[in-house]
Amino acid sequence: MPIDYSKWDKIELSDDSDIEVHPNVDKKSFIKWKQRDIHEKRQQRNLEIKSILLQLTMYTKLNERVDFLLLEIPEPGLTDTTKVMALLDARFDKTEKFDYEKMKEEKGDTMRKGLRDLAFDAEEIENTPPYNEMIEDLLIQVKEDHPDAAENGLVLANYLKEHRAKIDDLLLKQAIKLDDLIYQKSLLISSDDYHTGFDRSFLNKDNEEEETVKSAETPKASIGNAFQKQPKTITQTETINYLSVTHDSMSPSANIVPENETCAKTEQDAFDELEVRPDTAVFAKIPYKDLEKSAEFLIKHPYICTENQKDSLIMTAFDFQLEGNTDGARQVIYQSLLLQYIAQLAGPKANKDQTIRAIKLFFSKLKETTLQANRAFVQDVENTVNHIKQRCEVILLEHQAGGDGEEALIQLKSLDESTELLVNTPEEGTEEHEIFVTKLSPEMQAAIHTGSLDEVNKVFALMKVEDAERVLEIFQECNVIGISGVLENEEEFEKLKEQYDENLQIEDEDESIPVPAAQEIQFNTADEVD
Repeated sequence: MPIDYSKWDKIELSDDSDIEVHPNVDKKSFIKWKQRDIHEKRQQRNLEIKSILLQLTMYTKLNERVDFLLLEIPEPGLTDTTKVMALLDARFDKTEKFDYEKMKEEKGDTMRKGLRDLAFDAEEIENTPPYNEMIEDLLIQVKEDHPDAAENGLVLANYLKEHRAKIDDLLLKQAIKLDDLIYQKSLLISSDDYHTGFDRSFLNKDNEEEETVKSAETPKASIGNAFQKQPKTITQTETINYLSVTHDSMSPSANIVPENETCAKTEQDAFDELEVRPDTAVFAKIPYKDLEKSAEFLIKHPYICTENQKDSLIMTAFDFQLEGNTDGARQVIYQSLLLQYIAQLAGPKANKDQTIRAIKLFFSKLKETTLQANRAFVQDVENTVNHIKQRCEVILLEHQAGGDGEEALIQLKSLDESTELLVNTPEEGTEEHEIFVTKLSPEMQAAIHTGSLDEVNKVFALMKVEDAERVLEIFQECNVIGISGVLENEEEFEKLKEQYDENLQIEDEDESIPVPAAQEIQFNTADEVD
């Protein structure tokens, strides 16, 4: 077994024997220079992190106060600095300013790892002015730079809004830079990373086993009643292509799911089911023009940035458009495409930090209206809106021309009460899955992924009869629709098994009938090839 030395890659400088220098260079002097260079870069990186942390905290507090002034004070009253500051001091603590130690106490363990080991001198904290004084300086500076704002409160309010927009843009860029610096810092090991792992001379194995059992039971309890035990039923599943069903699949034991497998579903399995999650539904209601609010929500809920939730959300756009609510459809489409773009930018199997970095990066590009990324995204939104509008217009016209439209629609349902239609997604890597991906529309694929026949019928309701008939042919090619019949007892299963065996005997007798010589040769050749 090869030895893995990768854990030493994070060490910046090892012992003296690992250093090879030019013969004309003193080895000890080179090592000292290298160490000094490492320490200087580390110190410079920490200084940049401290500076950005100070800026982010300070600007956030300033924006909070500017929003309060613009909301609570009438525009003509903004020109009176004395009254403005009196109201501001009454609402906020006039002595409040940046305090690193207080911030650490408030955030506790939620504070990011790269920000916990910083050191601010007392002089640095003292030289930081209170936030209220900074607002007063801002008002004075705006009036000095723009004389027309000194007497006109409306003009002053507009300049304050412009200043706030610049701060928002700076906050986003600095947040991305801070993430990059913390990431670089995490790649290397320093003495600040040393900590006590454990200081016990023995371990309580029994307690650890109990904790392991509790942690294994936690996912089931958190899902609630979603996976409660169901009554045992004997089912027989039959696909459209009956010959593909093997004899082993006819056994009841082959279709009974063990209880431990049913209960072993985790939160991730429940999340993978195609449905609009509660947090996704809240995100869909955020006005699509309010990019700041959307970005803040996604940073707090990065787990909804998946293709799964995008597909679930965009299905609801048809409902809005069929009701004539184009604005509602555009709102849903815009928010769903945000999830799609961020998921693609973060990449497959992205963790929480990678998703958050993708969110910040994408929204920084989206705010720049002159960039190609912004224009491409807006164009994608418009194309999707137009596509859904056209499909809904067609179905509405068909309904108007055909009265209730029952004859102009194709809907799937079972004619026998003892059976039901099953919606199956072909297994990946098979020929059926290739047909499924290449020939079916994205809307139909998303509906099939839900496993719900009602969702499939909704998509059929938006299609012409000719198109729906072609889709049915594709269904037969990739075995999307199956038939499930419930057997009440073992006697019915035995009868079905006897019928199956009789069919096999009839087929064997048909094969034993003599055939012409040419056909027999052809049959024997095929048999040998098999």
